[in-house]
Amino acid sequence: MSEPVRLPADAGRGLGHLVVTVLDILREVLERQALRRLDTLTPAQVEDLGQALIDLDLRFAEIRAALDERT
Repeated sequence: MSEPVRLPADAGRGLGHLVVTVLDILREVLERQALRRLDTLTPAQVEDLGQALIDLDLRFAEIRAALDERT
């Protein structure tokens, strides 16, 4: 039989960073689309969108911090 594939101990952290990077790119795309459509939104929708983007940035900062703590 062949030996099982062994992953380095930090493979999960590397994968976590990759996922955060991909999600960051997706967030940027969504943010750009939202900015293009601001003129069609109500002031309340603009406020909600802004708060959602701020919350997303804070979550990503928490995830990055958690990944960096594991180094």
